[in-house]
Amino acid sequence: MSVRNLMGVLFVAVAPAAFAADAATVSKPARVISSTIKAQAIVESVDAKTREIKLLGADNHRFTIVADASVRNFDQIHPRDRVNVEYLQSVAIDVFPAGTPAPPAALASVDVAPKGDKPAIGGVGVAQIEATVTALDRDARRATLLFPDGSSTEVKVREDAPLDLVNVGDLVRMTVTKAVALNVTPPPP
Repeated sequence: MSVRNLMGVLFVAVAPAAFAADAATVSKPARVISSTIKAQAIVESVDAKTREIKLLGADNHRFTIVADASVRNFDQIHPRDRVNVEYLQSVAIDVFPAGTPAPPAALASVDVAPKGDKPAIGGVGVAQIEATVTALDRDARRATLLFPDGSSTEVKVREDAPLDLVNVGDLVRMTVTKAVALNVTPPPP
């Protein structure tokens, strides 16, 4: 699903957020949607020369991955070990009054296991997209959004969203956070 499709599906929702503007408090809609996927595979074999790891997934699907040179502690991976993966995606959509300064646009972080531990890696990336509300049809519950690249799209606003709190000229900021954690653990006793 594209970012614009997500924006259309999630545009504004039920939880209003309060923001200060010129000493007056202005309440605008906000929403956070998150999902997490967890998976585990069993290491069937490890080839130290090619760095290939043959895995068996939970659905009995066999597949091979190649660990590049950035994978620390490759020698700690053994048959019967478990490879655990957790993936999180969160989308926060906020509406702000026009002129509200934007926070940093993107950031990322990656962390790997210390030398000698079982291999593990975790990473987080955050990106923002901003659009301006250029038209509202409150009766049809539709809003037109203008993006910085000059493109625009019309989105359907959810029925439970407080559309009466949104005005032409407001900014819609979508913050997309993606995180992945992967670790190798020994087999259960």
